[in-house]
This record gives sequence, structure tokens and C-alpha cells, in this order.
Amino acid sequence: MTRQIINIGVLWLLLISLVSCEKKIKINVPMSKEELVVEASINQLSINFNYVILSKTLDYFNPSLNLAAVSGAEVYITEGDIIGVDTIFDIVNRFQFIDYVDTIFPGIYLSPDFRGTANKPYKLEVFLKDGRSITGTTFIPKPKTIDSLNFWFEPTEKDTNVFFYMNWMDGPEQDNYRLTLRNGFIPILTGWGYGSRFYTFDDSQINNQPRPFFNFSPYKYNDTLHIYLATIGRKEFLFWDSFRSAAGNGGPFATPVSVKSNVTGAIGSFTGYGLTQRSVIFRKE
Repeated sequence: MTRQIINIGVLWLLLISLVSCEKKIKINVPMSKEELVVEASINQLSINFNYVILSKTLDYFNPSLNLAAVSGAEVYITEGDIIGVDTIFDIVNRFQFIDYVDTIFPGIYLSPDFRGTANKPYKLEVFLKDGRSITGTTFIPKPKTIDSLNFWFEPTEKDTNVFFYMNWMDGPEQDNYRLTLRNGFIPILTGWGYGSRFYTFDDSQINNQPRPFFNFSPYKYNDTLHIYLATIGRKEFLFWDSFRSAAGNGGPFATPVSVKSNVTGAIGSFTGYGLTQRSVIFRKE
């Protein structure tokens, strides 16, 4: 009897000790260092994709979104010329991008006079009120021509799935691509953020021959699909490819992935797109 009482007493003390070990633990995570973020986009086809977006990185535990946009900066893009091995940027071809709609879309800079040209280099210059600056260069490659675009229907029990196939000619040089798909209506003021699906790839596997693209994620009957096939430079490709890897890496506490920016003074990219656009409505004639 005495032994049973002792055993019960030991068990009770053990239970108390386990309960007493349960306490709230506060983890002090240091605030992340604020950095500038830039997405600068130019192309030779559509003014909707000529813009510069400026923002700041946020503390993950204090995401005050109203502090993210960067307004009031001086933003310039200059068109240049390649002469031999030299790249010349003339201030005569300098365009200022202004945040015209700052009260509605802060941090977005536009220039109604700017038109990109294929096979031309460009320089980005950003000067902030606090003295910081961002610089970068890019090039608008020659766009590709989509030679064929076909789609087919696969009926299901409740609906009809639609798949499409297209191809274009890949040249002997190294080509890098960013393909954007947008399903449905496109607003007047748009940008790459309105894309539904993004694909970044190069010609390391298929070079100097017809390049196919198969769509394996179905659309629906009567969908209107807008296709944007863009050739981009190698450093721009490396940025978007690393951006895609980081975006699918499982969030802020996952193993970090290095995003390969092609600008100095900020995280991000200045990308020249040699752009081709096609639209198709998935329905029978």
C-alpha cells in the first residue's frame, strides 16, 4: 500500500513538472533591412508594358502596405546606340517617366512619349529624394514571329477542356524567352501583373529550329486567350528564372533563393521585351 502511494506521488509530481514546463516563448526576430525594389519594363509593341514600378521591401511581421510605394522620384530611360564595341547613350534620347496617377497607383511611373525600338540598348536612371539612386541597362531583342497556333477540344462529363499548340522559329544565337498568358478582359491600364500564367525558358534544349509550345493546363470553351511571347536578354532571363524559383520556394521561412537582379541600388529588374502578341477565342467556327 505504501509503495502504491509512493508511485502515485511520483506520477503526480511528474505531471506537475510537465505542466509547469509549458510556457509561452517569445522569439525576437530582427526586422529585415529595408531595400528598394524596382520592376522596369519596356518593349517595342505596346505602351501598356512601358513602365517603372518603385517600392520598398517590408518587414514581414509589420507589413504596412501604405509605406511600400516609392513616390516622387526622378525616373529616366535613355535609348542608346551600339557602335562597334561601344554603347553610346545620348541625353537627346532621354525620356522622363512620371508618377502621373500617384494618388491612385503610387509608385508607378509612366511616359506617354516613350516608344521602344527592337535591337536598341536602354539605360535606366532613378534618383530618390533621400539621395539613393538605381541604375541599370537592358536591350530589346528582335521579336519572334508565331508561325502557327492551333487548339483542340476535349469534352468532359460537365464541360469542354481546350488545349492549344503554337510554334515559332528559334535562331542560331542563344535565345531567352518569357511567355505570358492572360485569359479574359484586359484593362486599358495594364501591365505584366495582369498575366494569368508565366513561363521562362531558353533554347538550351532546342536551338536553331522550330520551337514548339504545348499548353497542358486546360482552358474552357469560349475563353479569350491573349498570348505574349517575348524574347529577353540573358541577364533578364536569369532574373525572371530566379524570381520564379523564389516565388515557389515556400514562403519567407523556407531555404532562401538568391534573386539575380540586373540593376544596382535595388532588388529587381530592368527588362527589354521583344514582344509578339496574339489573341484567340476558343470556339468552333
